Amino acid sequence: MSLLAPLFLAGLVALAVPILIHLTQRTKKEPVPFPSLMFLSRVPFKTTRRQQIRHWLLFLLRSTAIVILVVAFARPWLQNSLVGTTGLERAREVVLMLDRSYSMARGDRWSRALDAAREVAARLGPDDRASLVLFSDRAEIVYQPLDNPAGLAAAINRAQLGSRITRYSPALQLAEQILEESQLARREAVLISDFQRSGWDSEEDALLPDGARLTTIDVGDHEMTNNAVTEVVFDRGMSGGRERVSILTRITNFGDEPTNDLEVSLELDGQTIDSRTVDIDAGASLAIRFPEFTPPQREVLGAVRIPEDALSLDDVFRFVLAPGQTLPVLILEHPNATADESLYLERALGLGSNPPRSTTRRSSTQFNALHLAGSSVVILNDAPFPRGTAGQLLRQFVVDGGGLFVVLGRRTLSGAWPGDHEDLLPGGFASIVDRLSDRGATLAVTDYDHPLLEIFSTPRSGDFSRPRFYRYHRLNQSEASDSDVLARFDDGSVALAEVAVGDGRVLVWTSDISNAWNDFPIQPVFLPFVHQVTKYLADYAPDRAWFSTGEVVDLSVYPKATASALARHVALGTDPELVVERPSGERSIQQPGADARYLTLEEHGVYRVRFLGEEDDNPGTVAVNVSTAESDLSTIDPEELASSVTMSASGERRSSLAAALSPAERERRQGLWWYLLLVAIAILVAETTLSNRVPNRAR
Repeated sequence: MSLLAPLFLAGLVALAVPILIHLTQRTKKEPVPFPSLMFLSRVPFKTTRRQQIRHWLLFLLRSTAIVILVVAFARPWLQNSLVGTTGLERAREVVLMLDRSYSMARGDRWSRALDAAREVAARLGPDDRASLVLFSDRAEIVYQPLDNPAGLAAAINRAQLGSRITRYSPALQLAEQILEESQLARREAVLISDFQRSGWDSEEDALLPDGARLTTIDVGDHEMTNNAVTEVVFDRGMSGGRERVSILTRITNFGDEPTNDLEVSLELDGQTIDSRTVDIDAGASLAIRFPEFTPPQREVLGAVRIPEDALSLDDVFRFVLAPGQTLPVLILEHPNATADESLYLERALGLGSNPPRSTTRRSSTQFNALHLAGSSVVILNDAPFPRGTAGQLLRQFVVDGGGLFVVLGRRTLSGAWPGDHEDLLPGGFASIVDRLSDRGATLAVTDYDHPLLEIFSTPRSGDFSRPRFYRYHRLNQSEASDSDVLARFDDGSVALAEVAVGDGRVLVWTSDISNAWNDFPIQPVFLPFVHQVTKYLADYAPDRAWFSTGEVVDLSVYPKATASALARHVALGTDPELVVERPSGERSIQQPGADARYLTLEEHGVYRVRFLGEEDDNPGTVAVNVSTAESDLSTIDPEELASSVTMSASGERRSSLAAALSPAERERRQGLWWYLLLVAIAILVAETTLSNRVPNRAR
């Protein structure tokens, strides 16, 4: 036997106090004079005497009662006994996993899931322990058993649907962890879901502990009908100096029945500007192009919408249509250049729509600051570097973050480059290599990991081995130059090199692009190459028209503040606070200079972001859509999933139950102190009854 509170044994010291007093105290009697003693008999007495214990049975009863009371308060428990573990043989460790992905919003699935969770909670025994895990594509424990028996029911009532997709593995891995740590004999996981097939990957690492059981509760309605707007694409172009946009959308029928007369509408700023009625076969997708229009010169909130069905979250696709980020490119030519010197280059730039590019062509000798204003990229197409003030302007443009593409062609001579700007090149160039006699050189790209060339790393993304280069400049790379070679010809000569200058970049191409020294401009790879060069040099990053739930947005790029508001904060040197309004209407304040500037988009709809203290007339708008990976409602057999994550028991756990319990838990389950109190009360009752029958002198 052991004691949980052995300090209470100090109370046994009090047992000696009445004994000592009873045995050592001497009673003194003083004679009392009376006027007459004729009616009293003479009794001999002593004035003092020593007290003695005259009735040992009463003394033992009283002492035993005190001892038992003291031991009861010391909370005894038996170390080597299975007393109190019988309930553990029937007790369960239950992990209740509740699917809150957005497919559970279909029909009454969510309400039936909550009812099923409450029923599981109601069936828990007094010794059972249960945890609640809410999951979608991630899982979190929202309740674990503590000292609040009603906490599980309250946690179930507080559970809310989410806007994310289904993934079973995170929830099962949490259940595995909880059950593995449990010492109860019976371990069970309960999975309440609509069991979407897209949420389960049998290759994922999710396996419940040995002997644990998975109970599945299917709340799906087995109806596969669902139409969804799965994609929106902007097709931008320029016409008459104005941007034109055509919006393409894709509608998918995920059901097993065709959909007829489905109305698809395009909205801008809440107004329907066009609609179509379409038919879609079962399991098929349909692409729809809306008529081209001129977009407003401001951000507008748009949406492609279809009529609501039982799963309405994927029936609308929201987006933010911003003015096109036209990429202005300035082409500087040799003073003696022919009219078609930059023909292939201009045509390649004119075909781009993501982003659209505007080109301006000037002679390098007529170049001035007005031509440079507003340009993102300058292409020095087989032209000498500008002299004097114009050259200084071009250099400063690069240092400040601009992009310069230098094309070394037949007109570029060794003296065409001023000595004070030679650091813009990776090295000097003097001789011209002539490969006409051996059918020309081929190009070997050496750095497909570079951001400029990484899109060409996959098969059929562009074949650089087909172009033939009959002449090119031999570039002697300088060791002092901060340059990287991105491509070489088959003889090892530099074909494409990059130089970092200040905040900008310079790309040097050692052959021409006018179809004179090579046939590169008439090869299919030329167009995407030119587009990549201009986007890379301009450091182009398209605005996100929409996000998906679960993504993280950097609030430092929002809101699209007015120039006056932004200038005010810059002048004060302050890091302004941002007010974020969520689709649910909840508002919070974020500090963009801290880690809190990154916001996880948990809700679908429209987030609005503005500077704290500024008016609401120009907030940043973030459109958030649900992932259409959840739109496919095909299911998996719950028994198939259960068999994939469970294994049979390997043996009994009874022998380890008592040893695994903590002393406090074992003492609580044994409850010996209650029995000791009952014994003490019984002894005191017996002592009282006996003492009433014993004469006073016997006590």
